[in-house]
Amino acid sequence: MAQYTRRFGNQSQRQDKSQPRFLARRETAQPCNWTGCPAQATNQHKDKVYCASHLLRSLQQQWQE
Repeated sequence: MAQYTRRFGNQSQRQDKSQPRFLARRETAQPCNWTGCPAQATNQHKDKVYCASHLLRSLQQQWQE
């Protein structure tokens, strides 16, 4: 099991930036990148951080394009 955690322990650095990911607990709290949203961000997508509902909206907009 120790090999597993060392090998995959830092997965967020290798992950494709175009795929959304949850922010790790050790990452500093940031406000949502959506204009006028007072919520704290919980996800990152394309170097921007979003709360869950605005991440969904931004992904829906991307898929419709």
